[in-house]
Amino acid sequence: MPQLRVFQHFEFPDELKWQVVSFMRIEWPFIFTGANRFLTELCPPELHPVHFAIVEGNVLLSYGATLRLEQPHAGEVYRLYGLGNVFTFPPYRREGFGRQVVDAATHYILASAADVGALFCGARLAPYYRVSGWEAMEGATTRIGTPDGYETHNVLRMMLFVSEKGKRGRQAFMHTPFYIESPW
Repeated sequence: MPQLRVFQHFEFPDELKWQVVSFMRIEWPFIFTGANRFLTELCPPELHPVHFAIVEGNVLLSYGATLRLEQPHAGEVYRLYGLGNVFTFPPYRREGFGRQVVDAATHYILASAADVGALFCGARLAPYYRVSGWEAMEGATTRIGTPDGYETHNVLRMMLFVSEKGKRGRQAFMHTPFYIESPW
């Protein structure tokens, strides 16, 4: 029977990691360019990834990961937890596995020391994440880089406002360009 497993980064089994990397190569080939052409790590370890996986034995059915970073924005520094790399292998879709992964990761963020949570997705996926409590920041600007040099990231940003500090910053996240080093 498939079960949800949660792993700290250093505990994530290699046999599951390689299934994630293989899926990413097929689904998101744009990640594997330049210095990342032969990428083998799912997330930089310094971002303290936590892996959420639905498994049947050693077979990965569905996956997602959180990471955490200190994120400056609009004159404040926020404890940001990101959610990314969410997927379900095609034979196992429409069975609720992705929902279990997203809900578990969302609950993890809500129970953490996060100020805010953020994820990036296509607009068509907004209703999917909204069910788990994520808020679409429609019209908000996300930029990859710094104010001195950036490219606009034209993907919908969805957020959770967790702490009081995060909730107070909601308007700034909506109306002030949000700069990130790279998307997750």
